[in-house]
Amino acid sequence: MHVMETTTTMMRSMAKPEGMAMDMMKMQEAIDACSMSMQACTMCADAMGGMEGMGVCASRCAMCSDVCMTTMRMMMRPAGMERTAMVAMLEACIAMTAACMEECRTHADMSATCAMCADACEGTNAACSALLASMATDA
Repeated sequence: MHVMETTTTMMRSMAKPEGMAMDMMKMQEAIDACSMSMQACTMCADAMGGMEGMGVCASRCAMCSDVCMTTMRMMMRPAGMERTAMVAMLEACIAMTAACMEECRTHADMSATCAMCADACEGTNAACSALLASMATDA
């Protein structure tokens, strides 16, 4: 069985967070997107870290990777999830991916790594926004 199929099956069988309505498939999409951004941002931070004038890009990508990883790990533990903290974490991830995407888009024409990172951040931003919107509607 493919790893993505396995995690999707696991998410379907996990209990929803107590006292909180949440679309578990939207959460799985957000987990997958955060994983993708975490990887893309790490690679971009590494690639840009040694380049002249790319310190802001490298730093922003490193921070974005950390925020995506933490957000992803929180979503992977729905039994202990607390609504206020999860909303705050999703909002932080949405803000950080928007900032990283904006920075990387400015370099996308000269760097395939920045273009890839911007695209990954865009996907994560959309997935976390959709999850957050579903929480607001269902709660």
